[in-house]
Amino acid sequence: MIARLFVTIPLIFSLLAQSFAVLPARRDESVLMKAVLISDIHSDADFTRDRTNLMRQLFAALGRTQSDADTVVMSGDLTNSGDLREYINLLNCLNVYCRISDRVPEMGNHDSWHHSDDPDYAGALKYFLQFCRLNGVATDKVYYTKRVKDIPFIVLGVEDCDFDNPYHSAGQMDWFEDRLDEAVKGGTPVFVICHKPLEDMGGSAARMEEILLSACENASAPVIYVSGHCHEIGGNTFAQPAEKLIYLNLPSVLYTDDGGLGFTAEITADTVTLTGMNFLEDRALDEYTYVISY
Repeated sequence: MIARLFVTIPLIFSLLAQSFAVLPARRDESVLMKAVLISDIHSDADFTRDRTNLMRQLFAALGRTQSDADTVVMSGDLTNSGDLREYINLLNCLNVYCRISDRVPEMGNHDSWHHSDDPDYAGALKYFLQFCRLNGVATDKVYYTKRVKDIPFIVLGVEDCDFDNPYHSAGQMDWFEDRLDEAVKGGTPVFVICHKPLEDMGGSAARMEEILLSACENASAPVIYVSGHCHEIGGNTFAQPAEKLIYLNLPSVLYTDDGGLGFTAEITADTVTLTGMNFLEDRALDEYTYVISY
């Protein structure tokens, strides 16, 4: 009973917090859509641990400085082990501190483990889908699409406990191909959210690359493949293997030495601007700022 109250009471406060509106900051009228892009949160089940305090600071910083964002994208490894308490801790921090109401969560390898010493994908999937619903995403699968200010987001996810070789079924890959081919016809940038970069996609890598390159041949605006998993910022953060294809590998927002690292993405009628940020310091990382014209 005590354990159940420990889980339920914070959830009630978290849901109540959603009812209070936050006025967004003003931004340049030319920006059609702005997204905060973060990855590898690794929410902990211990509500009092230093890492949880850092997570609170991070989302409070986002709430203060990025309130003009239309959405916050979380590119996998939301939790350490897919535990319900970890999801509740993350949801509380989002609702109480961040308050960017639109969210795009994705399932990473840590989220697929459930309890890493006793893997249970069915349990992990249940909690991830519940987290999606509590964040306004209606899906019964780990992969889904949504639009933010008419910009398409195609979200992929692992379909089994992912230790070394992430499993994306042939059905998911076929679904992805159809959705991406359709999305590029709209003439806007398209975001593909997949936790692992291609070099870590195992048996799905070749099929994923084929789908991306094929779709980009017919695209008039960039396709931005957003991944995480590697935790660090550096030489593998940005790549442009084709004119309309961008790879953006996000650092861990909490596990790097600096902490608070991520990106913003701003879409105008003819540019995509990806800006590396230290969100805790509200500081742009000039060496990780990329402007792509289309």
